[in-house]
Amino acid sequence: MNRTHKAAAVADVIRVYIKGTQERDVTVLRQVFHENAVMSGFLGPNKLVGSPEPFFAHLEANPHNGDYTAEITHLDVVGRTARAVLVEDGLYGMAFVNDFHLLFDDGRWLITSKLFHHD
Repeated sequence: MNRTHKAAAVADVIRVYIKGTQERDVTVLRQVFHENAVMSGFLGPNKLVGSPEPFFAHLEANPHNGDYTAEITHLDVVGRTARAVLVEDGLYGMAFVNDFHLLFDDGRWLITSKLFHHD
């Protein structure tokens, strides 16, 4: 697989993340996160560090208003590692910039970390 194909495959993973978030489909989201993934960032003044489980639980328990939009603004692939930046607007009335790290693991790309900033 050449770099162009790898970049397209990574973008596909991030698009699955967007779809899962938009539809609040935790089953879909779990498919793109590595089992040992971490999620870190600031939600207002609160620092959050840990697994994506609290994010999944919040999505399942709380409908959002449907104004959610997201755009991949940057993507890099180096060998079997990748980085993608995703800008989100309208998620529970908030905006986020997310920095995802991915590994090519067992034949597929998986998110190993999500670093987020809430605007």
